[in-house]
This record gives sequence, C-alpha cells and structure tokens, in this order.
Amino acid sequence: MKIINLFSIIFCLIFLSCFGPSQSYPIAQQIAFQSARDGNFEIYTMDISGYNQVNLTQHGSIDKYPQFSPDGSKLVFISDREGDYDIFIMTLDWYGGYIRYRGIDLINLSSQLGNDVYPQFSPTGLEITFESFQNDNYEIFIVDTLGNNKSNLTQNLGQDRKPKFSSDGQHIVFWSNRDGNDEIYIMTREGLNLNRLTTDNSYDINPNFSPSDEKIIFESNRTGNFNIYMMNLDGSDKINLTNSNGNDRYASFSPNGESIVFESDRDGNKEVYIMNLDGSDQINISNHDSVDTDIKFSPDGLNVAWISNRDGNNEIYISNTFDNTSVVNISKNIGFDYFVAFQPWW
Repeated sequence: MKIINLFSIIFCLIFLSCFGPSQSYPIAQQIAFQSARDGNFEIYTMDISGYNQVNLTQHGSIDKYPQFSPDGSKLVFISDREGDYDIFIMTLDWYGGYIRYRGIDLINLSSQLGNDVYPQFSPTGLEITFESFQNDNYEIFIVDTLGNNKSNLTQNLGQDRKPKFSSDGQHIVFWSNRDGNDEIYIMTREGLNLNRLTTDNSYDINPNFSPSDEKIIFESNRTGNFNIYMMNLDGSDKINLTNSNGNDRYASFSPNGESIVFESDRDGNKEVYIMNLDGSDQINISNHDSVDTDIKFSPDGLNVAWISNRDGNNEIYISNTFDNTSVVNISKNIGFDYFVAFQPWW
C-alpha cells in the first residue's frame, strides 16, 4: 500500500509540473502576436523559443495589435467584439505548465463609437494613448488602465495619427495633416504646448522617440522615396540616415539607443535592416527573397523578431541581433501570424 501511495504522489508531482500551476512565478519570457490560425485573428502568446503557443482571447471577434505593459503583467489589444474596434486590456495570470498565461479581468478601455486602434502604454503603465476614428476624423486620446479619465488630446479637424509616448512619459509625438500635408508634431501628455517639428511638402510620418528622449526618428519621402530621418526634439538638425534609392520605413531604436532597425525594399523586396545611430553600417538582417517586415527589438536588444512569408505563409522569425546567420522560425504554423510584441523581461 505504501508503494502504491508513493507512486501516486510521484505521478501527481510530474503531472502538475507539466500541466498544472506548478510554478508560482513566470519562468519564460513571452512573445505576443496575432494569428488567424483558428479562422479569425486572436491574440496568442508563446515562449521566446516558440514553445507553448496559447490562444489568450478565444473569441469569435477580430483581436489585433497586442502590446505588453512596461512591467509585463498586462496586455492591451484592439477588438471588434462589441461592434467597432475598441481598446481592451487584460491581466496576465501565470498558470504554469503548457498553459503559461491566462487572460483575466478583461476591460474595454475606450468603449465609444468609432474605431479605436494602435494603443501604446505610457512608461509608467498607468495610461494608454491611442488614435480614434470618429466622424471621418482621426483624433488622439488618452485613458487610464481602468478605463477612466478618457480625454481627446487633439480636438482638431485634421487627421491625427499614431501617437507615441516619450521615454519619460511627459510628451507624445504623432503625425497630422492639419496644416495641409502629413507632418510631425509633439505635445505634452496633457495635449498642451503643441509644436510642429517638420515643414516640408511631403509625407513625414511614423515618428519614434529615442530611449534618451534626445532624438526623434521618422520617415519622409521628401527626396522622392521614403528614407529614415533623425532630428532633435525641437525639429532642428534633420539628417537623412539611410540615403537609399528604395523605400526605407517603420524605423525604431534599440533599447540602448545605439542602433536603429527598419524595413526597406532597396533590394527589390521588403527586407529588415539594422544600422548605427549615425546611419553607418546598414546591414540586411533578413537577407531573403521573401517579404520580411514588422521588425521588433527584444527588451534587452540582443534579439530581433519579424514577420516573413519565406515558408509560404506569414510566420514569426527571430535572430540574434549581431548574428544574422541564426534566423529561426519560431511560430511554425500554417495560419497567418502577425504583429510581434516582446514581454519586458529582466
């Protein structure tokens, strides 16, 4: 009888370590992404290795654009489950085993008419900025993570798009056509002290702050094709970093601010590139004849992940930032996988 009881205890311990809540704290950094593998876009997470892919939303609606909170404990995304696209937030409850996280305490943060998209956490994780399309007009809003204190920051007839917080959380950069064409603007997090940073008869779009908040990068087609530019926070000292004949787009800084990743079609197809802060040493990381796009740095800057269709459908690939020979498909699914977000992890 004692032998049978001992065997039962051992079996239960093994079973719980694989399938149950055996770990009291997260043991594997996660990547969030959207996937249509189950027939509609859902929000998934997986270990950074690609193992333990879990559908967090499990809903018949369209769920897209996941973003982790700065402490990695929450996930914000958009969903049309209540009609228009709204901004939703969930708490990530660590369960362990193959399940990893479950999404709990779901809240509709925006809950208004119109489509609310492209949510971005503040550095404190207490607020979210997003763009909202209402009455044929894009405006920039801010709301706290309980869905309270929602405010329209721009209140302008122009199209105000894609807001991003500064690293200190005190400013928001965005682009707008309020003066006739798309230009870069900056304002305080309260929507005050608006300042136009670019003045060119071209498209100046997709701005991002440097981690130090000393620089802003953006893309512009002022030379005929899109290139990546950098400027000071007051709009001075604009520099064309890429100077290529292709279209260079969707740039972002590495976490330490020393490198920039971007997407380019200079070789005939979309590839992902990395370069130094001054535009030197532009290296093709993806180096494949497929479509490679949506590149993201890991929080420690040691890895980059992006979307590629090199295996016939959109998958998530990861590579060591400093060794582009180590490209690995980590999603490995016949469904459509898109939009990568790394969980902060220290």
